[in-house]
Amino acid sequence: MLVKEMKFKVILLLMIVLKFGLIACNDNKADLPVQPNDHVKHVVDEMILIPAGEVIIGTDTKNDLNTGNEVDSRSVFVKAFYIDKYEVTNGQYAIFLSETGHREPKFWDNPTLNDLDQPVVGVNWEDAETYANWAGKRLPTDIEWEKAARSIDGRLYPWGNDYDPSLGNFDDGGKMDGKYDGYTMQPAPVGSFTKGVSPYGLHDMSGNVWEWVTSDLPELQNNKGDIANEKSDLTKGITYTIRGGSWTNGPDDTRTTVFYIYPAQCSDHSSSVGFRCAKTP
Repeated sequence: MLVKEMKFKVILLLMIVLKFGLIACNDNKADLPVQPNDHVKHVVDEMILIPAGEVIIGTDTKNDLNTGNEVDSRSVFVKAFYIDKYEVTNGQYAIFLSETGHREPKFWDNPTLNDLDQPVVGVNWEDAETYANWAGKRLPTDIEWEKAARSIDGRLYPWGNDYDPSLGNFDDGGKMDGKYDGYTMQPAPVGSFTKGVSPYGLHDMSGNVWEWVTSDLPELQNNKGDIANEKSDLTKGITYTIRGGSWTNGPDDTRTTVFYIYPAQCSDHSSSVGFRCAKTP
């Protein structure tokens, strides 16, 4: 779909929503936990406050079947922050494109990937960071993302410790035929799996699309530690991580503890990588 068509659909959708009073007006701004900036005043991004406190990150029961990375279990203190309830959608990204002239995502014209309610994909880390800055936000860190996904009890999935293919958009036993989740070889509209939310009420923290974050794990800082050194020859540059797994992954890579190291300027923009934003109170 061309970006002009996307813009028309967004404008039409906004007119309908405004007509029936489903978007908060300026008089109700005080009721919002985070105020949208002037760029996105017609799109009220719902964010959730994650309170400050100790949290368990990592795991001591690493799964040898996944090809991603996991760090050893530890308890860390995390300051309070806001994080998007949903992954950033094509509809939101279309407004960003129209206002900034930023380059379009790789799969912008792909009809299986560009529905307004699907998470935007085909974006590298710099695309995601640019959008977040435009929206008055930022990308979450590794540790923030993991706390938001698993809460304080160290669970392996947003809903608990046992994998359930019906609670998110996964690879359906490797076939991606929609047998368990109803979606074949594509991301689902954000918020489609209400029973698979995290304890804080976040949607799609496991499956649907991978999410870009800003690395803050000690193992990944300044190329220190076995994980960073192992990947440094492959990435050849500034690296960041992706979290949460996607519609192409099963139980191993969709654990809340798993991450992959990616180059910031990855030229092969993936149809399974998107993002959500965070904000400091």
